This record gives sequence, structure tokens and C-alpha cells, in this order.
Amino acid sequence: MKQANRDELSDLKKNNLYRQIRVLKNSDGIHAEWRGEKITLFCGNDYLGLSRHPRVIRAAEQALKKYGVGAGAARLVSGSTTAHEALEKKIARLKNKERALVFGSGYLANLGILTAFAREGDTIIMDKLCHASLVDGARLSQAELRVFPHKKYEKCEAILHKSVGRRKILLTESVFSMDGDLADLKELVRLKKKYKALLVVDDAHGMGVIGKHGHGATEKFSKEIDIIMGTLSKSIGGLGGFVAADDPYVDYLVNFSRPFIFTTALPPVLSASALESLSVIEKETALRKKLWDNIRSIHVGLSEAGFVLGKPESAILPVMIGNEKRALEAFQSILKEGVFIPAIRHPTVAKGKARLRITVSASHTEADIRALLKAFKSYGKKEA
Repeated sequence: MKQANRDELSDLKKNNLYRQIRVLKNSDGIHAEWRGEKITLFCGNDYLGLSRHPRVIRAAEQALKKYGVGAGAARLVSGSTTAHEALEKKIARLKNKERALVFGSGYLANLGILTAFAREGDTIIMDKLCHASLVDGARLSQAELRVFPHKKYEKCEAILHKSVGRRKILLTESVFSMDGDLADLKELVRLKKKYKALLVVDDAHGMGVIGKHGHGATEKFSKEIDIIMGTLSKSIGGLGGFVAADDPYVDYLVNFSRPFIFTTALPPVLSASALESLSVIEKETALRKKLWDNIRSIHVGLSEAGFVLGKPESAILPVMIGNEKRALEAFQSILKEGVFIPAIRHPTVAKGKARLRITVSASHTEADIRALLKAFKSYGKKEA
């Protein structure tokens, strides 16, 4: 068995797909040290910089003194606290739903939704570029899984039209995590209504970034989407996942979602800090403006330098490389300039679709952005 494992790892190395853990020192989320060199990070998900926001840290300190480090039990035993309750009420209001339910992570939330609502005899229809947690949840559910090409909604409709499943579950991300583009939620709502499907939307990368009030990419369609999933680990700056839906759906999850029932509750300190983060998102709108100013500055700068990028629709800006070996070389080239953007390769993206996935934060300064553009221009000259 050990030799078989070694052989598999050796194959990964040969194909430029081997991964290693990188331990950063003195990280503040934007700047850190790696191998003795100072680096600027353009690869995190803390889009508004709230993990370091004074109000959020203060709320966490107070909650730590009040509740301690951990919840001590599952939610249905003795792990539910007033911190969880307050957070769930806030999320429900922001997502325009009757209730919300907090999970230990976004991954668990997606597993929990799909394994509760889907089963053998049902059909899950999902976009090809949906996150791994959605794919895994769909597979674990034992429902029939049908995949349509990315944002090809005519293909999605053809599958829905032919489906004879007991229940049809239509599944998408709102912001696709590796490409940064947006799903057409208006079209998906239309399909959901026409074919009487259950529409589930993963809004992990939309919350805090998109929407008139920063409530996510689902903000405009929240009443027409059946189940909205999100995380507390992206723009909210902490850890955890949530589901927002009307009461019958949430009640069903409480009783049938195994990742909720059989997992120790999210620590109350993280619930309290997430609650404060949501308050900051509501009140400090300048943070979102700064984020989008940074996104546009980077997009314009890279475009002027000759890099081809799609229209910026989120805080995720992929620079496509293609070949896995070249993507690793691009990472190393840019790292030499002090900018840290690890190469994204298969199986996170399809083979031959490797990229440098830039993620932008409101905490990035003009100097940070200049450093990024300088690093890419230097890499571009080497490639020319």
C-alpha cells in the first residue's frame, strides 16, 4: 500500500500537480513572510479585511471571555447559545428569509443541504463549475447527478425537461469560485418555476461583495431562491457556513442534515465575531467601495499590460495560463517580485486550465497593487 501511495505521489510530481503546505510567518492577511522573504498576498478570501477589523476583534475578545473557546457539544445537545441564535436571526434578515442555520463550515453546509434534501430517485442538475463541496454533496446523496456545461442554460433546460426524478434540485454557485463570473440567477429562477425544481444557490463569494447593500449576489432574487448557502469565512472574515431559507426547509435540515446533527457546534466566539462583521458590512459601506476600486485598478492595470481578463464581476480575477508547468513557473516568477499567488491546477480546475487566481481585498493598498502590476509586467516580458 505504501508503495502504491508513493507511485501516485510520484505521478503527481511528474504531471506538475503535486501540492505542499506552505507555512507563512507574521501574516496579517495581506502581508507575510515566506522562506525569509517578505511577500504580499493576493490569494485570500478576506475580501473586506474584516478578520482584522478592530470592531470584529473586540467582539471576539468579549465573546471569548463570556463563552470560552469551544461550544462543547452539538447544536441539538447543549451547543446552541444566544450567540448562534443572534447570528442566525441576522443572517435570515439580510438574506430575506424566515430562518437561517449555522454550520461548522461552508463545506459542511453544502453536504448538509444536499444529503438532506436529495436521495435515490431524485435528480440534481448542476453547473459544471460548481464547487467541490457541491459535487461531493450531490454524490453522497445518491440522487442522479446531471451536469450542464458552464452557464449553458439551454442545456440545463433540456435536462430539466427530460428529467423524471421524484424531485428536481437545481444547483449553482452565484459567484464561481475559480473564474469569478456570475451565474444568471434570473434565468435559473425562470427554469426553477417552469419545471417546479428546488433552487439551491451557493453565495459564498457574493456575500459582502455584491448587491446594492452588500448582501450577496442573491440579493435581488432572494425571495425566489429556495435555499441560499453562504460562508462566514470569506468576506465575513471568520469560519463557518450557513443556510438561509424559509421555516419548513430549515426545520427539515435541523431534523435530517447529518453534518448539522452530528457535529460539535461552531464556537460561540466565531458566531459573535461573524455577527459583528455583518454589522460592519451594513454600516461601513466605504469598505465595499474600496474593494471595488481595487478590483477595477488591478483589472485596468493588467489589461493595459497585455493580459486578457474577463469583465470583473467579483473579487476573483483569474489570469489564465493553461499548462500546469507554465502556471507553476508563473507563480515562481511573480513570487520573486514579492507577490504571492499560488498556481491553481487540476483537480481544482480542469486539466489545461491552470491559472493564477488573483483575489482582491479592501485591505490592499495602492502600493500593494503597484507591486502586483510590476510583478506581472516583469513576468510578461519574460514570456514575450
